[in-house]
Amino acid sequence: MKSAQVIAPDWFKIIVGLPFVILLLWLGQDLFKLLAVAFLIFILATAFTDRLSRVSIGGHRFSGWQAHALALAIFISVIWVFAAISSTAAGEIVEALPRYQERLGGIAVKLESLLGPRLVEALHQAVDGLQVGDLVVFLAGGLVGSIAQVSLLTIYFVFLVLERSDWQKKVAMLSSPDPHGADFAVIVRRAAIGIKNFMWVNAVTSAMSGAVAYVVFRLIGLDFASFLAIMIFFVGFIPNIGAFIGILLPSFVALAQFDSLWPLVAVIVIYGGADQVISNVITPMMQGKSLNMSIFMITVSLVFWSLLWGGLGAFLAVPLTVIVMVVASEVPSLRWLAVLLSKDGQIDYLE
Repeated sequence: MKSAQVIAPDWFKIIVGLPFVILLLWLGQDLFKLLAVAFLIFILATAFTDRLSRVSIGGHRFSGWQAHALALAIFISVIWVFAAISSTAAGEIVEALPRYQERLGGIAVKLESLLGPRLVEALHQAVDGLQVGDLVVFLAGGLVGSIAQVSLLTIYFVFLVLERSDWQKKVAMLSSPDPHGADFAVIVRRAAIGIKNFMWVNAVTSAMSGAVAYVVFRLIGLDFASFLAIMIFFVGFIPNIGAFIGILLPSFVALAQFDSLWPLVAVIVIYGGADQVISNVITPMMQGKSLNMSIFMITVSLVFWSLLWGGLGAFLAVPLTVIVMVVASEVPSLRWLAVLLSKDGQIDYLE
């Protein structure tokens, strides 16, 4: 007589497995960060390709291979342009930092005499808590500044694009025949839709903010105008605090660079005003109901991924949370997690 097989409940598997998953993400962060960035660039390129294939120029429509080839060329060029600008900016920032620190130190003394030491210290801690420094290091001297890592990122991206059709076939083959079980193909499809919409909307609106910022910064003669515009593009993907970081960094540079306050006012009023229009008018018009996530849970995920992977974790927080929510919505025992992550409890909106 065979003994009955004991199957551990799902809650037990989660309690036991979650610490190992977190430990794996922490220990292998150098590999997983690069793969995650390559995957998100691939998703964005896929969204661009899909839209490009629907565009007609002079009566000519791009075929599938033409859209893929053009998207591949554009995104590889953008990756290396960003890398070149960020690498150049890294050296300029190192040279300018002592001068900026000296000037900001004098400003801090004046603020302390006006506002009191406790308030100044609280502001300093709040800025440190955003881990802005980690994000600057990542963009200026970390991943983007390393030729070897940018080359590896490019290779990952190229192979993902070239094997897109093969992956689509593999995913279709993994479809589950069990109507009551989790269907891997459905999970991938829904996750792809949610992430693709998020990446496309944020890429377009962040590019708008970056373009406005570059024009304003060039007009007032702000240092590192190109790099700051790139920073603004990237922080546009960070929910809730991204806009604050986007206005904070150029404001600090304007405050440290100029004796007059007019450049600072121009940054806050002109760029800040345009960014608010983009965030509060254009983004909602484009986004619609592409995401249905709780703002509170987005903030929690933002903190979690920032603690785990630093500034890059903040950039990846929403796409990774979308994946978790979609997977949980397809696993019956985890649907409660998807409901908690959603904004209104409706987790079938992507079907």
